[in-house]
Amino acid sequence: MDGTYDEIISDNPFFVELKAEYASLFQHCITQSWVICVPRIGSLTTRVFTVEDFCAHLLVPSDELPETHYSTLTEKQVTVTNKVITLEVTKGLPLQSHILFEETFYTEDFIKYKVWCIETPLEPTANFSDNTISKEYLTSINDCIDLLWTQAAGRQVLDQIEHSVKVFLKKNTALPVAVGPLRDTVSELYTQCLQIALQNRRLRDKSKSCKQVLENIKLAVECYMQHLLFEALFKPICTCCAYEDSHLNKKIRNMCDIQLRDLDIKKELYHAVPKAKQILSKIDTCNTVLEKVLCLKQALNAINKKDDSNNVVLLTADDLLPVFVFLVIKSGLPNWYSQLMYMKEFRFSGVGKGDGDESAFLITTLEAVIEHIQSGALAGPPDPESYYYESNLTEENVNGKERRNSLTESISTSDTNSKEETLEYIFELIKANHCEQVQAILLRNQKHIQTIQQNENNILKITFENNLTDDDDDDDSDTEIYHKLCHPLCNCKKCCCKISKNLLKTSPTVTSRDSHGLTALHVACIHGKATIVEYLTEMGAEVNATDLNECTPLHYAASRGHQNALLLLLHSGANINQANIDQNTPLHMAVNNGHLNCVKALIYFAEHSRRKIRINCVNESGNTPLHLASKWGYEGIAKLLIENGAEPSLQNRSNKTAFDYAHNLKILQVLKSCTPNLYEYIHITSSNVKTLNCKTDSAASLHLQKMSMKLNDSNNQVSKAVENLKLIDRILKAISYGDVKLACFYMNINYSAYLEIKDKPDTFKQNSQCHPLCECQVCKETKQCSSDFDINFSDTNGFTAFHYAARYGLDEMCKILILNKAKINCVNKKGQTPLHLAALNNKTHVIRLLLESGANINAIDLAGNTPLHDVCAMGNIGAAKILMNYNPDLTMLNGGDKTALTLAKEKVHLTIIDLIDKYTNRLE
Repeated sequence: MDGTYDEIISDNPFFVELKAEYASLFQHCITQSWVICVPRIGSLTTRVFTVEDFCAHLLVPSDELPETHYSTLTEKQVTVTNKVITLEVTKGLPLQSHILFEETFYTEDFIKYKVWCIETPLEPTANFSDNTISKEYLTSINDCIDLLWTQAAGRQVLDQIEHSVKVFLKKNTALPVAVGPLRDTVSELYTQCLQIALQNRRLRDKSKSCKQVLENIKLAVECYMQHLLFEALFKPICTCCAYEDSHLNKKIRNMCDIQLRDLDIKKELYHAVPKAKQILSKIDTCNTVLEKVLCLKQALNAINKKDDSNNVVLLTADDLLPVFVFLVIKSGLPNWYSQLMYMKEFRFSGVGKGDGDESAFLITTLEAVIEHIQSGALAGPPDPESYYYESNLTEENVNGKERRNSLTESISTSDTNSKEETLEYIFELIKANHCEQVQAILLRNQKHIQTIQQNENNILKITFENNLTDDDDDDDSDTEIYHKLCHPLCNCKKCCCKISKNLLKTSPTVTSRDSHGLTALHVACIHGKATIVEYLTEMGAEVNATDLNECTPLHYAASRGHQNALLLLLHSGANINQANIDQNTPLHMAVNNGHLNCVKALIYFAEHSRRKIRINCVNESGNTPLHLASKWGYEGIAKLLIENGAEPSLQNRSNKTAFDYAHNLKILQVLKSCTPNLYEYIHITSSNVKTLNCKTDSAASLHLQKMSMKLNDSNNQVSKAVENLKLIDRILKAISYGDVKLACFYMNINYSAYLEIKDKPDTFKQNSQCHPLCECQVCKETKQCSSDFDINFSDTNGFTAFHYAARYGLDEMCKILILNKAKINCVNKKGQTPLHLAALNNKTHVIRLLLESGANINAIDLAGNTPLHDVCAMGNIGAAKILMNYNPDLTMLNGGDKTALTLAKEKVHLTIIDLIDKYTNRLE
C-alpha cells in the first residue's frame, strides 16, 4: 500500500455505522481509551456489519505493554510493531494488516480517542474473488454505488461521474424533446462516465480479469449516471411521449371497471393479483432502468403459483400476459408509455445482448401489453353496470356467476310474449337498442300498475284468478307469494304490500331499480343509447335518480363519453353539479376519462343556459378537474378548463397542485401560459344583463375594467405563490450548503447592515424594537437589516428557512432570521420546531440562541416528543447539557408514553442519564 494513502475517516461507512448504530459501544470505547481500527474504504466485501465485526476492531491495551500488545473484544491477541498489526488467529497462521495512518479525535466534552485506518480487516473472511461479483448482486442503486466505492477503494470514481453529470447539465440547459437526439446525447455522457470508471487502475485490472466484472461495472456506471440525471432526463421523455401517454390513459381510464373474469384469467391466480399490483405501482418511484426492470420482474414473479410441495410453477406467456394487462390497467400510473421508452432506449449497458437477455424480454413484454391496450382490442366488460360494485372481485363471488351469451343471442332466443319481462330483461333490450320493445313493455306495465292502483280493492281477486289460469310450466313465484298471505283473498295492508312488490318485479316501470339502485335511464346512459334516453325522459324518468354510489345518469353519460345522452339529460333538467359518494361531479368523470367532447358540452351548455358550473369543485381527495387533466396528460382538456376559470394553484388534500401532477413540459406550458377568462368572475344572469343594459357605455367599460383588474390581481397572486415556492427552494439549498450570504441575497436581506449591528447587545431578542414606530438609532439600524420577503414562507413539507438554519447549525443565519421577525416556534408537517431539529442534530450554539430568544423548550411534535426526548434518543450529550440549564419538564410523555429519561435508559446513554439524575437531585 502506498504510504501516501489518505481518506476522510469520518465518511468511512464502517466508522459511521459504529457511531450511529452502536452508539453505546462507541461511547464506552471512548471513555475506556480503547483504539478503534477502521478498515480502509474498499477493503470490506460488504457494507452490512454486525456487532461482531465492530468488536473485532476495538483494541483494548494490555496493562503490562499498552503500546505494543492489545486484545480485541472477540478475545484475540494483537501485537503492533512498525505500524504492522499482527493478529493470532490460530497457531502458525497469523493475520497481518498495515496501519495506513492514525488520527486523533475529540468529543464535545474534549475526551480524546484514537482511530487507526488499516489496510485490511482484522477478521479472517472467506476468500471472495473479485471475479465472483454476479449480475444478481446489483439490484438497486445502493448496490451500484457500493460496487464502485468498494472496488475502486474510495469515492473518487463516484465524484468524477457526479462532476461529469453536473457539467453535462450545465452545458445542456434544455435537453432535446425528441427521443433520438436525447438518447444520443445521454449515450455520449454514458461513454464518458464509463471511461472515467475504467481509468481507475483497480477497476480496470478487475474488468480485464473477468468479463462478468466488466458487465457489472458498466451496469453500475449506467445506474449511477441515471440516478443523478433522472430529474432532468425523465421530463423531456414524458414530453416526447405526451401524445401517446394521453391516448393510452384515455383507453385505460375507460376500462377502469374491467375485472379479472373479463380477461379470462385463471381463478387460481386471483389471490396473487393484489400483491403484484402493489409491486408494479412502485415502478414510478424507481430512477434507474435497472430498478424499473427489476420491479417488472418482481411483479411477474409474484403471480407465479406454487404446487403442493411449495415449489414455484412457472406459468406460460398465455397465462401471464392477461394478468400483466390487468395490472397495467389497474396500476394508476399516468405515464406508462414514457416508462417503456425510458427502459427501452436508455439501457446502454444492455445494448447488444443476445436473445437470452431477461431484461430485454421483460421490456418487450411490457411493450406488447401496452400495444395490446392501445390497439383497442379490449372493450371493457360486456355488462359494466353489473361490475360497478365489484371492484374487489374474488374467486368466491365468481363461482356462481357464469358469463352470459352474447346479447343478440339472448334477445333472439327470448320469447318477448312470455311473462319473463323482468327488469333485467329490459336492461338487455336497452343494451341491444330495441327501443320499440322497451317502449311497449314499459307502457303496458305502467298502465297495468295504474289500473291496479285505481282498483286496489280488486287486486287479490284479479291476481288470484290469473294465478289459477297459469300453465304448469310457468314461474311459480306468484304462488309462493300467496302462500305467505293471511289467506288468498286477504286485502290487509301487509298483504297488499307483498303483492305490490311482486308486481314491481314482474312489471317493471321507468322508476324500477335493480339491487344496485340502477334504473333503466342509468343503463341507457351507460351504453349511450340516446334514442332510449330521450324516450325515458319523455315518459317521466327521474333524471337525477341516484344509485347506491349516488351516481346519476349524467355521471355515467359523462364518464362513458356519450355526448348525445349527456345533452339530452341536461336539457331535461339534470343537475350539472351533483356529486356522487366520492364527491365527483359529472365534470370530474368526463375529465378523468379524457372525454373532451363531454367536457365541452358541460361547459358550453352551462354558459348558454345561464347555469353556474363549478369549474374548481373538489372531490373527496381534494382534486379539481384540472388536477385530473394534468395528471393524465389531457392537454386539450386542461387548456379548456383554464380558459373557463380553472385555478392551477389550488391544492388537494395531499398539498399537491396541478403543477405537481404535470409529468410533461407540454402540460406545464399549458398551466403557465393560459389565463382564466372573465367567465369565472362575471357570471351573466338574467338580472345583471338588465343592469348592464341600463348602464351607459362608459359605465359598462369602467365596470369591465375593474373586473379585469381583479382578474389580473388574482393571476399575479397565483404567479407570486409559484415564484415563492421556487425561491424558498433556492433559499433552503443555500442554507444547506452553509452559504449565509447567498441565502440573505435570495431573501432580500441587507447582509452588510447585519454585520454592523451583530455585536450589539440584545439585538437578536424577539421583539427587540422599543415600539413599532420607534426612530432611535438601534431601531433604525435594525430596520435596515429587515426584508420585505416573507421569512416564514415554507416549502411543501412545512420547512422554513429557520428550520434549515437550526438543522445545519448556522447560528449566524438564525440571528438574521430572528432579527427579521421569524417565528421561532414555527412547525413543519411533523410538528417539529427549529429547536427540535437543532436538538436532533446536536447543534449546541443554535440551541442556546433559540432558548435565549424565547423558544419553547417543551414544544411537542406529532409523535409527542419534546427536544429533550430527541436528545435522549440520539445520545447528544452537548445538547442535553444546554437543555438542562433551561428547566425542561422531565415528566412529559411522548406518543409511546415514555419520558426522556426512559428513552435514555433504553438506549443506554449513561452520561445523559447521569445529567438528568443530577438535575432531578438539584430540584429536590
